[in-house]
Amino acid sequence: MKVFIDANLLIYLNVRIPEDFAKRLESFWIDLLRNHELYTDILVLDETIYISKKKYGMPFRETIEFIDRVVTPVIEVVKIGLEEYRIARKYIVNYGLRPSDAIHLAVIVNHNLDAVASEDKDFEKAGIKRLWI
Repeated sequence: MKVFIDANLLIYLNVRIPEDFAKRLESFWIDLLRNHELYTDILVLDETIYISKKKYGMPFRETIEFIDRVVTPVIEVVKIGLEEYRIARKYIVNYGLRPSDAIHLAVIVNHNLDAVASEDKDFEKAGIKRLWI
């Protein structure tokens, strides 16, 4: 299955989290790596860097190294353009989604992806299959 990776998954992989959650997250991540084709976009990388610093105090350098070491070798980062914006507009207006989530949905649609790995239930509003722990 082709799966879009949302920022919350990458953030949790990047920062300190409780051990029981970390074990479940690691199993989920390994399953994704072994059994699926993984995709994301530059907005996810941006959010991963920013939220890791703002909410969890993770230095920018460490998150960038995490992305370079863990993310980009195994996840295809697809481009975002005007066509994604055009599709995202309807998700913003019709479902009240945040613009960044609507752009992620447009990427999912334009690249014929099957699901999103995210704790964010808003994706389900638009009929996208969501995978989570």
